[in-house]
Amino acid sequence: MNGKLKILAEYAVAVILCLLILTWVMKLWRADLKIPFAYFGDALLVNVATKGAMEEGWWFHNSSLGAPADLKYYVFPAIDNFHFLWIKVISIFTSNHALTINLFYLLTFPLTTITSLYFFRHFKFSYSAALLGSLLYTFLPYHFFRSYHLFLAAYYLLPLMILVMLWLCSGEPFLVDFVENKRWPKLELKSYKAIFSISVCALVGSCGIYYPFFSCFLLLIAGISASIGRKSIYPLVAPIILVGFMSLVVLINLSPRLIYQHNHGASSVGVRRVQDAEYLGLKITQLILPIGGHRIPSLAELKYQYNLGPLVTENDTASLGMVASIGFLILIFWLFFKKAKIPMLNHLSILNGSALLLATIGGFGSLFALLISPQIRGYNRISVFIAFFSLIAVAQLLDAFSRKYLKSHRAQLCYLSFLSLVIVAGVLDQTSTTFFFVPEYDKIKNEYQSDSDFVNNVEASLPARAMIFQLPYVPFPENPPVNKMVDYEHLKGYLHSKTLRWSYGTIKGEKDDLWQNSVAAKPVDEFVEEISRAGFMGIYINRDGYADDAAKLETELTALLGVKPLASRKGNLIFFNLVDYHNRLKGG
Repeated sequence: MNGKLKILAEYAVAVILCLLILTWVMKLWRADLKIPFAYFGDALLVNVATKGAMEEGWWFHNSSLGAPADLKYYVFPAIDNFHFLWIKVISIFTSNHALTINLFYLLTFPLTTITSLYFFRHFKFSYSAALLGSLLYTFLPYHFFRSYHLFLAAYYLLPLMILVMLWLCSGEPFLVDFVENKRWPKLELKSYKAIFSISVCALVGSCGIYYPFFSCFLLLIAGISASIGRKSIYPLVAPIILVGFMSLVVLINLSPRLIYQHNHGASSVGVRRVQDAEYLGLKITQLILPIGGHRIPSLAELKYQYNLGPLVTENDTASLGMVASIGFLILIFWLFFKKAKIPMLNHLSILNGSALLLATIGGFGSLFALLISPQIRGYNRISVFIAFFSLIAVAQLLDAFSRKYLKSHRAQLCYLSFLSLVIVAGVLDQTSTTFFFVPEYDKIKNEYQSDSDFVNNVEASLPARAMIFQLPYVPFPENPPVNKMVDYEHLKGYLHSKTLRWSYGTIKGEKDDLWQNSVAAKPVDEFVEEISRAGFMGIYINRDGYADDAAKLETELTALLGVKPLASRKGNLIFFNLVDYHNRLKGG
């Protein structure tokens, strides 16, 4: 087999194994891919953005939400434009937004395997060790726990970014050329490393806020480390250029939000508190403890007991798994007892230690929030970097052991069998049968179809582009639960409609949002008259948003309008048609 075919075969085997494991872990044979894997909370925002991107051309704006105005999605501090390019490509082949999202999520698994394997093979790791590191990184608990934060689960670019960091740690010059007798270095942009690094920074800079922020921090750490090691300021030049470039890419992606803030004043959307950096900080204990709901009951109980303590938030998703935890502890040890013979572990220990110091509760991230900006708050999310550092360390030591001690063919076969068992044990350890790993397919399908049937019946009774007022009034975005109704539930109406416009989605604090809040608080007769004069043709009520399941409101509306409401099969949604009332009001 020639070299290119061998490389292709290596990647093909890795992807096939990835897809087989993914199918088994998620029990995909039970899935209806036209039903979203996640149908609650922040996952609904991603559904809306995806449907909007498919219908409106891009995700920035949605004319079907926020009626009588629209939803200005670009007000969010979200810059996931590269991920949306993938979504647009997938949507060429389907018009179903749920199928598009599900396919994108599933695609992130083989993409992570491919980029991870590229990293390992670039640094000449053996294929067996590279496969172990790639598959275990692909099936991190984080990948599943973040499925409802879809674009955080899409961390497939990070192995490529970490590759750039390790180039910088080595101190070997690239991107800039230091010419003798010249005061200033010369940019060198034609080399493979320069093109690769700039491209990766451009892509990561177009994928959210957190991964670019952590990448910039670690790039600077890599440059500082190389500068100290070589006793020269020159190794700092390349990382400073890359950080500056990635920051520029982030600003370009954020420009619609920045322009909005310039024209309308500071937006209340996405405003964070200094204390959030502590509340959502990283906890070392949670890195090395098993996942919640572990397959082994005693380990599941251990995690449950720990989680009864304080400051257990989304940082509970940071578990590394058994294998990566070993690598993590090795890197902590290595930081104090560095060996020159394995420079990669020296570099990884510095990057790993720096990530911990930044992200841990009470760490430098909290100082950054206090002194510079609190907008970065979920420091626990750096765990996905730490996980890859840790798996690289494991693979490095396995390779070193194999080369030194395993000379015979029989020993190599035993070694490969051992690695196979580690992969199997690692995947079992890092996954479980809870709903993050295996979506509640039947439950979600029943709820989804109930909502779909209800909205289709509503849509059939109204003219195209009719506006519907949604109750209870809920500020958008980021609002605590209203009775039994969790945040973003009102978005479900839009997800199932094709021609209707919905009141929910007006950015909090805007003129139309203030009007919605005011009119919803009026007596029923005044409320109905005012929204009807504003052009609304129906009232959509989520009973979960009321302490009495909207019984009083339903009685008053039934008496006023003289009609009984349409109810969903599940019974949590009702709808009052205002077309006749609207026509009478116009005629009167």
